[in-house]
Amino acid sequence: MATVYDPIWIGNVKLRNRFVIAPTVKNFANEDGTVNDRYLHNYELEAQGPGLVTLTMSFVQPNGKVFTRQLGAHHDNCIPGLSDLAERIHRAGAKCALQISHGGNLCSESIIGETPMGPSERPQWPGQKVRALSTGEVEQIIENYGKAALRGKLAGADAVDLHACHGSMILQFLSPFHNRDRSDKYATRTTFLYESVQAVQQFCGKDFPIIVRISTHEYMQEDIGEPGLTIDEVADQIAPELERMGVACIHASAGRIGHTANHCFPPLYDARGVNVHLATRVKQKVNIPVITVGRLQDPKLIEQIIEKGRADMVAMCRPVIADPQLPQKMIEGRFDEIRQCMACNYCLHRLFTQVGALCPMNPQYSWEHEYASTPAAQPKNVMVIGGGPAGMQTALTAAERGHKVSLYEKSDQLGGQVRLASNIPKLFTHELWNLPKWLISELEKHKVSIHLNTEVTPQLVEEVNPDVVVVATGAKEKHLDLPGTGATNVVYLWDYLKNRPDVGAKVMVLGGDEGAETAVSLAREGKEVTLVSASDSVANAAYFYFGGSRREPLMQYINETKVNVLTNAEVVGVSGEGVKLVMSWNGQKTEKTIPVDTIIVAVGRESNDSLYNSLRGTKRKIHQVGDSIAPRSMPDATHGGNWVARHI
Repeated sequence: MATVYDPIWIGNVKLRNRFVIAPTVKNFANEDGTVNDRYLHNYELEAQGPGLVTLTMSFVQPNGKVFTRQLGAHHDNCIPGLSDLAERIHRAGAKCALQISHGGNLCSESIIGETPMGPSERPQWPGQKVRALSTGEVEQIIENYGKAALRGKLAGADAVDLHACHGSMILQFLSPFHNRDRSDKYATRTTFLYESVQAVQQFCGKDFPIIVRISTHEYMQEDIGEPGLTIDEVADQIAPELERMGVACIHASAGRIGHTANHCFPPLYDARGVNVHLATRVKQKVNIPVITVGRLQDPKLIEQIIEKGRADMVAMCRPVIADPQLPQKMIEGRFDEIRQCMACNYCLHRLFTQVGALCPMNPQYSWEHEYASTPAAQPKNVMVIGGGPAGMQTALTAAERGHKVSLYEKSDQLGGQVRLASNIPKLFTHELWNLPKWLISELEKHKVSIHLNTEVTPQLVEEVNPDVVVVATGAKEKHLDLPGTGATNVVYLWDYLKNRPDVGAKVMVLGGDEGAETAVSLAREGKEVTLVSASDSVANAAYFYFGGSRREPLMQYINETKVNVLTNAEVVGVSGEGVKLVMSWNGQKTEKTIPVDTIIVAVGRESNDSLYNSLRGTKRKIHQVGDSIAPRSMPDATHGGNWVARHI
């Protein structure tokens, strides 16, 4: 029986184990696509442990660049930096693969300076203009795949990875959604992929290992009613043909950006290992190694996948952003020290706003040298007030630097609002608890003095007499003055999540953003749910970010559970007959009364900053972090706490 710790061969390259660092887009190369110190330091850390490190998606020609600071393999000037990366990875004992790609219609004119191109004029995004490639242009792109692979080989990479997933050019040709209206040989959807493989073999030799990372199932028909590449086609036809052609390994991913992104980057609502069954299907049809990927942060699950023969290797992208030493910690048996990714997709949000990937669980990610917790020149007594993520991260970083830290929390438990947010009854949000769980464990290891059930006052601060005070008192719920309550039961969201009071059969959730998840949960319980938003949108709370792969499935759940969504609506009366609303649309106002048994109020949060304001003006050094500044998200909490603690 194989284990994830056993060696494996990809073609003629032997890997020391079956951990794979997926080709994570980091978006912090130099603007010309060349390597810099930030990349070198980051990959040096990630290479400590895995068998294979796949260098991030690298563009093969300038008009195939998707991200502003994407790594490039488009010019010989890229070879020296890629060589530096390969050398550091090799010195750590891992092998190195270079992923190459053309973004096609994933690209934007603002980045590439011209109209994006694809197999057809069909756009990737609403309103996008795309031009169809000529036969000659397609042939040139394929040749550039071969040249880029050769640059990787010359730089010392042990293999090349063809990006045929998530909506880039190869997948665009493979997918019936985009490959349409062509009359040349590339109308056959597999031709572009197969010729790209042949181009790499032509430039690099047939003994140079090729990995194909492919979206084995696009989920287009299931999710949006459009034709797409399916697992049946990939497993039964494409993967066996790739093996026949000499491809050394298949990396089985899923989904496509812009249409089914939640399958590319499975959100916290999905089960761990959600894509493993796709790798298993492919593995049943080929004899070459198959890599699985997607929500694989659980060490026990990782072990089981290999032991049960469901895949040959396990790749991690977001889990290694959360903890770059995850493979090494597993190898050393330090499971309890792993920061398990919570699939919040903040890293994705950063990428799609065209800045570098960061992580709320790991404030040092990609700044490992600059943000290291160096010993303090003069250890101080630090008093941290508030036991949510901001307070705990501040306390941990300060303790790592050698300060004497005491943490005060007015409730009987640490965790703050995350304790509630991770506890929605019928919607899996428990992954959010991964961050507080890890922080609590680390605080214990660093012997931070924790005082629960202690509400801090200015008088207590004077008694403790710390050198530095950090206020992390979080936020409080906003309340509504509802115009009459009649016989209707009114419950606030935090009370509902904490105490689970009984609610009636007909529930109105006031607050389209922070109430969206609870509305879905209630509907799954069989309640008749109306979700009311004062604005024109729902599910746009600050902590959903922009990336779409959390909001998209949530909106899908809202539709599936038949939640009645009312936007631009104001409550003007509550009585035993129900809730009277006034809805505004295009300058017109209409009234509607909806029968309701229970109202759940989820209209947002406001800063709990009274203690900070009362401490200002004293001679003592005072800092403020987290939601006590403004209600935001966990990245603001942990990054802000880490920053403050590094400057104490």
